Amino acid sequence: MQKTVSLVSLGCSKNLVDSEVMLGLLQGAGYTVTGDESQADAIIVNTCGFLGAAVEESLQTLSDVAQHKIGGRCKAVVATGCLPQRDAQLITMRVPQVDAVLGTTDFPQIVSTLDRIIGHGETGNGKRETGTAAHFSPLTSHHSPNLIQLSVTPTAQHSYVYDHVTPRLRATPPWTAYLKIAEGCDHTCSFCIIPQLRGPFRSRPIESIVREAQTLAESGAKEIVLVAQDSTRYGLDLYQKWSLGPLLQELSKIEALHWVRVLYAYPSQVDDAFIEALCTAPRVARYLDMPLQHASRQVLARMRRGGHTESYSRLLDRFRALCPGISIRTSFIVGFPGETEEQFAELCDFVRAQKFDRIGVFKYSDEDTALSYGLDGRVPQEVKEERYHALQTLQQKISLKKNRAYIGQTLDVLLESEEPGAMVGRSFRDAPDIDGNVLVKMSPRERRQNPPGSFIKARITGASEYDLSGKPA
Repeated sequence: MQKTVSLVSLGCSKNLVDSEVMLGLLQGAGYTVTGDESQADAIIVNTCGFLGAAVEESLQTLSDVAQHKIGGRCKAVVATGCLPQRDAQLITMRVPQVDAVLGTTDFPQIVSTLDRIIGHGETGNGKRETGTAAHFSPLTSHHSPNLIQLSVTPTAQHSYVYDHVTPRLRATPPWTAYLKIAEGCDHTCSFCIIPQLRGPFRSRPIESIVREAQTLAESGAKEIVLVAQDSTRYGLDLYQKWSLGPLLQELSKIEALHWVRVLYAYPSQVDDAFIEALCTAPRVARYLDMPLQHASRQVLARMRRGGHTESYSRLLDRFRALCPGISIRTSFIVGFPGETEEQFAELCDFVRAQKFDRIGVFKYSDEDTALSYGLDGRVPQEVKEERYHALQTLQQKISLKKNRAYIGQTLDVLLESEEPGAMVGRSFRDAPDIDGNVLVKMSPRERRQNPPGSFIKARITGASEYDLSGKPA
């Protein structure tokens, strides 16, 4: 009998790649993938466990999909990813209907996990059979006795990284694909628990990444988005030197690609080769995504990141000198323990001076396994809210002015969807899902000639705080 599976992917783009690998493995093993959870024999939730809000979203999603086991077709609900790695017992306590939990290193075992549950699933009396396989160990509290858990791998033992021969069933539109160039993280930022969830930093070889990019391009991808927890550290473990620049140069040779975009650059590990590739390689998008997190030397020291207003300004000047039109995105945390009004004002002054194209603003979240947990100088929630809105409002004015400067210019736009009288797309300034859009007004004939996935040149005629509008050039 044909077995069907549905998957819900939560969290970041790096998690999405893991979801696509799981689906590829399952499809290769004979499973049919469906977007209709009511028609699935198994439902997987690839969870996020980075912040408290993400934990709650993951638990609620698991609870929601578990309802399909009540009088429905579903025989298995499986939790995978960061939340099992962070707290498997919390899942079994809050959602006892979950049948298996797999940590961040264990998802390659998804086929054997579902085969075990579904393949040996129901007995004649409607009860699930029990028993264990060699790599499973049943939990013993807060769950039914049939729940199975792959041994959650300690951080120091994390080793798995997918490669170019690993099957993937992409969930993104055919013209855009994420490509994970490394896994894990070696930094000790005090607010972050990613090293606990994902293990130490480990890069994929350049040859493997280039071969996967070629395969993606052959399947229709026109934009490759490189992701890692720290892209600028790429290659240090394999080649004993930062190697993101050489990687970009190699990827830029793939003629079928239009954009190679890089996310998550770390400010303390930028070398000349990366700057040169980002600003001169022919197919690399002139787009810098570099989360800075703050500008105050004191706050950054408590975050265990180093850096300060002057060093960051010098770094950004280097990019702008070589690439005057570069689009720069960053992110900041407000309300970190000990952040004073003067330090927040320093951050605002930095944002005014740098005039970023876009920023993401996050309110500090206290995570009990993070190094920052328990730091003194707690900032009240209402103050976090005030600073959040103040920084957002400041950036909106900057973004509006930056966007208006594009009026009259012509940009390459990747069209992605259709609206009445227009197509919606993205320019080199817009990473998928996190940045703005370009609304291109078109006649019915023009829309037929330029379906989603097409590149056109658009003359910009209007701008808002987040989006641009225009018409075919």
